[in-house]
Amino acid sequence: MPRFGAFCVRSLAGLAYVGILFAPWPVLRAAELGGKPEKSEVIVTYAQPSAAFTHLWVAQEAGLYKKHGLNAKLQLLNPQVSAQTVVAEEADFYTDGPDLINARLRGARVKYFGGTMQQLVFQIWSAKEITEIQQLKGKTVAATTPRAAIDTATRETLKRYGLTPDKDVKILYVQTVPAVLSSVISGNTSAGTLSAPNTLKAQEAGLKLLADVGKLNIPGLQVTYGTTEKYLKDHPNTVLAFLKAVAEGVVLSKKDPALAKKTIMKYGKIDDPKLAEGSYDYFAPYWALSLSVRSDAIQAQFAYMDEKEFPLAKNTDAKEFFDNSFVEYLAKSGFLQKIGMSP
Repeated sequence: MPRFGAFCVRSLAGLAYVGILFAPWPVLRAAELGGKPEKSEVIVTYAQPSAAFTHLWVAQEAGLYKKHGLNAKLQLLNPQVSAQTVVAEEADFYTDGPDLINARLRGARVKYFGGTMQQLVFQIWSAKEITEIQQLKGKTVAATTPRAAIDTATRETLKRYGLTPDKDVKILYVQTVPAVLSSVISGNTSAGTLSAPNTLKAQEAGLKLLADVGKLNIPGLQVTYGTTEKYLKDHPNTVLAFLKAVAEGVVLSKKDPALAKKTIMKYGKIDDPKLAEGSYDYFAPYWALSLSVRSDAIQAQFAYMDEKEFPLAKNTDAKEFFDNSFVEYLAKSGFLQKIGMSP
């Protein structure tokens, strides 16, 4: 009997080991969650000096990253470079739009783990002589970089109005939102897709608003958070700390407009309080009080992609591109409900 008992114990231990060995990594990680960040020094990239990123700036100015054990450095990089630095592990967190989808389709092991703006919120402004968007046929529109959120917004908005991008309307990439504005004002392009505060600068310059993309309710990734799968596995509590700071940054941005506008002026490099106020008023309604990555927003991005460049996109499972387990953990722990957010 003792020998049989010992055999049972050894067998059960072996089964337990096999169970652990073949368990999916989120299960293994679950027992590790709730501790101090594995890494305190982090680099957080953001794509443009746009008020869409106000909550990231507020989290910095209000000490929310430090509150959760992080010393965060906010780094301004264009969307493609931002994705590249995260893939290369030269930065910790990506905070923009669809570039990680492009990267994963090309083989990079990256995933989104949260998001607070999953519809496209931009405006298309034109030269004075153009009074309706259909008049852009045969002309050129400025955007930032290929496949970035602004590019997607430009293309999908043109389609909504019966125009075919690259055929009816040429798209010129000029890297930054301020450069988009300059290209329209200088006459190099007939129109351009902008985000606040540059939308307000366009109005001051006498340009014409052709389309308010936010009101078209086009699903897509504009402010989402991602990193490598390796990072998610190796630094789960760093990811949680970042999400906590982001969530509190969103809530504080809505509760304290004065602080939010102050950070918009600082990070957007604007001196006019009216520009900051207008930027805040435009974006604030679109800052979601939820953090989960939406499968429909990912799926929509697949539909927007060039079939020749990404032939497998439409047959890809959106769930492979995000991991909501961190948000679910914050929900189950009561953190999100406590601060007034939902998963």
